[in-house]
This record gives sequence, structure tokens and C-alpha cells, in this order.
Amino acid sequence: MYKALFAAVVVGGAIVSAGVHAETIKPVKVSKADAAGAIFNRKDAVKKNEDGHRSTDVVTYTSTDNAYQTGVYQSGPLHEEIKGPQGLPYNEFLYFLSGGVKLTSSDGSVMVVNTGEAVTLPKGWTGQFDTAGYTKLYVTYDPEEAKK
Repeated sequence: MYKALFAAVVVGGAIVSAGVHAETIKPVKVSKADAAGAIFNRKDAVKKNEDGHRSTDVVTYTSTDNAYQTGVYQSGPLHEEIKGPQGLPYNEFLYFLSGGVKLTSSDGSVMVVNTGEAVTLPKGWTGQFDTAGYTKLYVTYDPEEAKK
């Protein structure tokens, strides 16, 4: 009798346990066509044009604790200063599908990241972010979000 209460049965790829249906967790894919730009035609694409800066963001995954997020982002020309004392509010990994960026850290050191290259910006980074435009795959992680 007790075994029946705790038995789990797999039904159509989902687990059904004690009358509760749990959804199957599946991988999230960005296809070659999506990476080439088709993803920006999705209904959930967030398009902005602020102060002459155009961008489109498509979030592809957000963890249940909101600490981890992935997506595809497209930017037009941009000069952005990320200032202290807090700096960048999260850790970010960027892989450039097109275009690139010039990163000037607050100590004056310069790094150029081009198409086909990646960079990680640690939480707290300060400096200047300059680009003529790019498309990137990104991953952000903010451990503070998980604590909320």
C-alpha cells in the first residue's frame, strides 16, 4: 500500500508520481538558422531603440532562481561606460557570432574581441565597451539573484 503511494511511473517521457505530473526538462537549442539571425524574428524578441542605440534581445533560458540566463543579442554601434563602485552587476560570457567589441578596462588596458572569439566579463568589471555593432550568444550569472 505504501509502495503504491511512492511509486513513480514514466508516462510519455514525463514522471507521474502520486497523481502529480512533473514536466519533462528538455535542452534548449539555438539552431544554425537562429544564430544566423532568424531568432530575432521571434515574437518574444525584445527590440529597443534608446538614444539612437538599437538592440534586440532574445532570452533563450532563465533558471528557476533567476541567477543564470542565456540568450542571443544584437547591437548596433555603442559606446558604454560601466562604472564603479559596483561595476558590471553580473558575470557574463559573450561569444561573438558577428562583429566584435573593444573593451578598455578601468586601468587603461585594451582587449579586442572579434567574430568567432569569446570573452568573460567578471562581475564588478569596470571600463568602456565600444562596438560598431555585433551579434552575440551570451550567458549571465548572478549569484545574488539566487539568494532572493
